Amino acid sequence: MQTARSVENLQRVGFLAYMPVLLRRFGVDPLEVLAAAGLSPHALDNPEATIPYRAIGLLAVASCERTGRPHFGLDIGSEIRTSTLGILGELMRNSPTLRVALQDFALHQHRHAHGGVVYLMEDQLQAFFGYAVYQPNVPGNSMICDGAAMGAFTVFCELTGGSSTSGVEVLISRSEPLNVAHYRRSFDVKLSFNADQTAIVFPHRMLEQPIAGASARRRRILEEQIRALWFAGDNDIVTQLRRELRIALIRGHVSAITIAAQLRMNRRTLDRRLSALGLPFQKALDETRCEYAQQLLAYTRLEIAKIATIVGYTDPSVFTRAFVRWAGITPSRWRAKRAREAHACSN
Repeated sequence: MQTARSVENLQRVGFLAYMPVLLRRFGVDPLEVLAAAGLSPHALDNPEATIPYRAIGLLAVASCERTGRPHFGLDIGSEIRTSTLGILGELMRNSPTLRVALQDFALHQHRHAHGGVVYLMEDQLQAFFGYAVYQPNVPGNSMICDGAAMGAFTVFCELTGGSSTSGVEVLISRSEPLNVAHYRRSFDVKLSFNADQTAIVFPHRMLEQPIAGASARRRRILEEQIRALWFAGDNDIVTQLRRELRIALIRGHVSAITIAAQLRMNRRTLDRRLSALGLPFQKALDETRCEYAQQLLAYTRLEIAKIATIVGYTDPSVFTRAFVRWAGITPSRWRAKRAREAHACSN
């Protein structure tokens, strides 16, 4: 019987195929980095192959350490193009508008990867095109955030044809790095660290911008082809739930009824299916909140009261009690312990 944790999350190699070239450019042997990430020497040779999602973080950590470039995530993120996304990228290039193109990515990204989720959120004034890691205990989260922000920005600029970036902002859910100037040069737009999410924020009106050269006929063909793509494996109910929960927390509103509807079932059916897997809805929500909170505690300088609000608690003391149940210690002690461990690893 399938269990809640029986399937390893996978990631399509895609843009990571460029990593060996980048490493050689900075005088590093790619085989050393691959070995440090627990990957075979040829793991990144084929863009259509897959690797464990956790290996992304291990690759990022090893690459930063060996190149001496703490911003290596930006380097590899800048290699992300629609062309590195395979058929999904081609589908985006043949979308009628920017909104549809970004929705395409959010809708089909799970075919490429389980462990992180792409999303598009809108309000009346702004749109948020972002990425979040929902798999617990993935190393190198801040470096993944760097790469995700750079990749989202690169794809956004490609789809908009290099039009004006006025009103565009990049949010990165990590603390401010020592070399801020490098980040500002890389993006050349308003940049905010210590954010609750990693996303490109832009004026809502840009969503209606047409994609140059899009072909409706080609798009219909691609829509049929993409349904057969399952690089990351079956999109099981637990994976779907964790993705939806993380996005709901970023939105600031979690509703079991709404999430069940998004999964195309009613609440009772969702509860029954989760019960068969030994994962009640509330437990899945608590695990997602815990992982999100730990990422914010470890990689940002947000105040604990603010983090409590972000993960769905209006009262910081209630959040603290919940966190003690999850982690065994208070959020402040967990953050201090994590900082000591990170410092020890850097020496």
